[in-house]
Order: sequence, then structure tokens, then C-alpha cells
Amino acid sequence: MVYAFITHTLPPDTCRVLFSCTFGLENVSDPEGHGGGDGDNSGRPIDELRIVRKEQMALVARQVQSEYSFQKAVSERLFQGDALSGQEDLLQDAEVGLVRLAAGDPFQTEKIAIWIGVGKAGFVLVCEPHENVLQAENQLRIVVRNLQEHVRAVRTPSEMLEKGDRVAAVVHHFLPSGRIIFMNHALIRQTEKELELAMKVK
Repeated sequence: MVYAFITHTLPPDTCRVLFSCTFGLENVSDPEGHGGGDGDNSGRPIDELRIVRKEQMALVARQVQSEYSFQKAVSERLFQGDALSGQEDLLQDAEVGLVRLAAGDPFQTEKIAIWIGVGKAGFVLVCEPHENVLQAENQLRIVVRNLQEHVRAVRTPSEMLEKGDRVAAVVHHFLPSGRIIFMNHALIRQTEKELELAMKVK
């Protein structure tokens, strides 16, 4: 299961979360000891809980950006934006990795962050530690390809700030309720057609 999906900027830009959503699999951490729970039963205002969740997403994004910078430096591969000509080329120069998030840093329980850095944007799935990493990475690649098609997320990440409803539509079509499912070619095409219909009204 996926706890959160995050997109953010990559170097040389300062790390900035462009879009994030959670699937409600864990209550936000409560460092002051008020106890877990949703905004209506934790004893903390809903606005405060949203701020905590926003800070959690930003912390994960910064960790991923740091890992991306290190991995990029080691591999010495340079992304050439003008070289992208089709779907097959989109992730050719992508950096891919996994960050382990210890319990309490920033979530209550241990998580893993599976990420892809390509172009000017990073894309992250925050998952439970037992998740099938290869399947999650494959699902993330599908999401990235469709975000590029519908929002130009790789070449122009700032569009994700302006078209959050379209980003959400892509995420929820390919990560329904935060589930990672095996998608063969036929299912991918069917889901893409359903997404195209949904995009026509956005």
C-alpha cells in the first residue's frame, strides 16, 4: 500500500513540494504526545494536522532531493531535456532510488520512499516497508509517463501547481485508494482511456 504520493523540484532549484496527497493509511505523527488520530479525535485542530502533514511531505522531499543529488553526482549522467522525443525516451535518463524512513522520522512507523528523478522533477511513493519495490517502481513509472502527457510534469513541473486536479486524476487512476496493482498492457490502456475521458471535463 502507498501512504503518500509526492512531486517536488530537483536541483539546482531549492526543494519545493509541487503536489502531494495521502491515502490515510497512517495518522500524522504527534511529537507533543496528544495521541494519534484524525483531526476530529486527536485533540488537535484540523488545520494544525494539515500543517504537520505538509511538513512531513516536505521532509521526505528534501531527503529524496539529497539522495538524487548524490546519485546524480556519482553516476555523472546529465539529463538533456531537448533529447526527449517520445514516451520510451522519457525515463531513459531518470535516476531511481529508495530511501528508508525510520519510525518517527517523520512518520509514526517505518516507511520506504521509492523515487524517480527525471528532468526538473522528483516523484515519490511513500510505502509500507513490506511493499514490493519493483512493482511499486513500475507503477510510479506509469504515473510519471501519464503526468508528463497530461501535465508536462517532467519538462514544466510548475504546471503541477496550476493543474492539481489533473495531477490528482492521474494519481487516483493509477494508484486507486493507494493500492499498487499489477498492470498488464491491456489494463494500462484501459486505464489510460478512462483517464483521457476524465481529463476532458477538467
